[in-house]
Amino acid sequence: MQNSVIHIVKELEGAGKVDSRLSFDGFIHFLKRRRQADRTMRVKFLDFVIHYFEERLQGKQFLDVEEIGQYSDLFELVYTVCFPPVADERETAWALGVPVKPIIIYGTDFFYNQLRDPETHAVKACMIDEQDQVRTKVNLELIYSMILLQCYNYTLPAGSTVIRSLRNQETGLPGYYRLNIDSRFVEVSAKNKLPPFDPSQLDTKRPVKEVIDRLLEHLPLECFVFSGISALTVTDVTEEYVVDSVKNLILNPDACDESNHHSEVLRYLTVLAGTKDVSFGLLPLLQVNGRAVYSESSCYHSIIGESAESGEEDTEKIYLALMDEYFKHPKQVLYETLPEPAAGEHFFFGTLRQAGVVSYAMVPVYYNNRVAGVLEVSARKAGVLTADLLARLDVLIPLLAQLLQRGIDEFEADLKAIVKENFTSIQPAVEWKFNEAAWHHERMREMGKEPARIETIYFKDVYPLYGAVDIRNSTIERNSALRRDLQTQFRLLTETLSSLQKVVELQLLDELLHQAQKWEQAMNGALTTADELNLNSFLRDKVDFFLRHFRETRPDLADLITPYLQATEEAEGEAFVNRRELETSIQLVNRTVNRWLEETIAELQKSYPFYFEKFRTDGVEYDIYIGQSISPMRPFDLLYLRNLRLWQLKSMAMIARETHKLLPEMATPLQTTQLIFVHSTSIDISFRKDERRFDVEGGYNIRYQVVKKRIDKVRVQDTNERLTQPGKIAIIYFNDREGEEYEGYIKYLQEKGVFALEVEHLELEELQGVSGLRALRVGVLW
Repeated sequence: MQNSVIHIVKELEGAGKVDSRLSFDGFIHFLKRRRQADRTMRVKFLDFVIHYFEERLQGKQFLDVEEIGQYSDLFELVYTVCFPPVADERETAWALGVPVKPIIIYGTDFFYNQLRDPETHAVKACMIDEQDQVRTKVNLELIYSMILLQCYNYTLPAGSTVIRSLRNQETGLPGYYRLNIDSRFVEVSAKNKLPPFDPSQLDTKRPVKEVIDRLLEHLPLECFVFSGISALTVTDVTEEYVVDSVKNLILNPDACDESNHHSEVLRYLTVLAGTKDVSFGLLPLLQVNGRAVYSESSCYHSIIGESAESGEEDTEKIYLALMDEYFKHPKQVLYETLPEPAAGEHFFFGTLRQAGVVSYAMVPVYYNNRVAGVLEVSARKAGVLTADLLARLDVLIPLLAQLLQRGIDEFEADLKAIVKENFTSIQPAVEWKFNEAAWHHERMREMGKEPARIETIYFKDVYPLYGAVDIRNSTIERNSALRRDLQTQFRLLTETLSSLQKVVELQLLDELLHQAQKWEQAMNGALTTADELNLNSFLRDKVDFFLRHFRETRPDLADLITPYLQATEEAEGEAFVNRRELETSIQLVNRTVNRWLEETIAELQKSYPFYFEKFRTDGVEYDIYIGQSISPMRPFDLLYLRNLRLWQLKSMAMIARETHKLLPEMATPLQTTQLIFVHSTSIDISFRKDERRFDVEGGYNIRYQVVKKRIDKVRVQDTNERLTQPGKIAIIYFNDREGEEYEGYIKYLQEKGVFALEVEHLELEELQGVSGLRALRVGVLW
């Protein structure tokens, strides 16, 4: 036990207003109250202690701090009363102090050794606040909780247990302690008359500062005397406090900006380590297309990461190769002493030595059983970085995992934002290429080389497959539906105008009726484009405007006009029945085709990735591109192309069957035709940002696009017959080798009961700029 004076805070703001007196009276009065209430064997012990104190003090009420050395026996007796005989004072941080002031006068060796050097007695710790500044103010919450309880019988919810930071002067680092202040031996009294105050008017739900400000105004500290001794018990809660603080930082990232956010986390790591001689770095596992990348904005204080910032391409490649290798086989690495330089050693040893590092460790951090990154620990002083130090950091690893994963999520979100802004919603098979372009754009920006625009996306030497499922005679069906609906509309219009003519004398009605009858007759013949424009103008600008205005100005005629206007409502009107039925049938066909393609495409992608893009017409057209450049990490072979061609042929037959089954369900029966265009040589494609789609690249490759756009209505040579026919699959090709390949597929599918036995070999008419086209045509078995 020690009984020397330590001023934890030498110049305490507000201490001059606090009349604090050291006295044993409060302790003696406390014992007498316990003596009256106790009925156990402790009574004799309490009688002894009370008698001993009274005999020893001889009525002395107050003590000077300077004379505490004379009363070591009394202080020791206080400890004996407060702790059981079996308590080991060497493990207990307990002390006595001046009431409500940070002045220690007596305590255990363990307590004193926390505050000062055991040999030199130099103070090595000071109390600090939340901003890591030396604490210079009295604890007003504690003081007023004592005033209100003892003088006004009111409990202020301030509590006697607080977390205090003590900065170690040797390390410069704070430690966090739970300080339990026992004020039972402190008595508060008014110097003169007790100031009038009604505690019930105190709104304790208000911020603490506002509550204290009000108390200072109504109950000045100068009005009170604090006499007695304070008992303090201190528990080291540094680990618990650091974990909670890091948890709060992670759960409330908006509490500070991003740079300070990670600096705070690293600062708490240093506190937990207990030494400033170690440094920490965080490296999230950032990947683009499964390969590690380095982002300066996402890597924090990493020594080997900084080597990638040198701007030298070779250095960054070596760093990334190291990260790729490490993350394939992650494990904790600890060099308490770096090995001596040797020929053939890994480059990062040289990087560490150049940075003055003598000890180094890498700790893999896992998030949901997957590596999220690495915690880097380094020291420039020998003997500091040890396995024991790394073990102390274990409690923070789960929280660091969340922090690193959030960095990964933000990095991926940034890349996706760039892709979305510059491209479109990208299919998984080619998403890697767009991610790579986005990453190059972002990396150039980080290096201060702001690119004018994002690079163009190319895929070279890919094999195209084109397919079209068309609705047979869709234009004719649309014109027919429109004509029937217009006939209905004009019938209703002439009936409405005739009814109005009977009750209203208006020349304009006669003119409208005359024009309506003329249009109704014209519907029986062919209409030119100009006729259609004039017809729409008549119905919209003349008839519709006239009838709506007439209904508003003549409510008594609404019953005559409303039926016509209701009939011309597109959603439910009688004059749109045929067009709605046709549109419903078209949508049914397209949904069926799309569903079939999407279900089978998803499964087919597993064999080898390819790009698939649909185009909406009256039916469904699509392009498929497959080749080594689509998936550079997987070897490409022509067998994957042949597999895709066989799938395409079979899928067209299945689609023909599915759409044929729909005929009984359709209000307007529609049949489909199926067309495949075979292009045996590879082409180059690029992504056109203005159109948000892929297109062929280069003059030679344009031919593929030209043919594709002109074959939809191609006819058999020397006939007027369209190549595409319902119930049949048409395959257009150029050379014999392509034809032979598809004949093999057809034969296989004939044996499987998919196709009819007859196969037509056809020559096709010349198209503008395209000649030499041939085709195979085969019927589908229902």
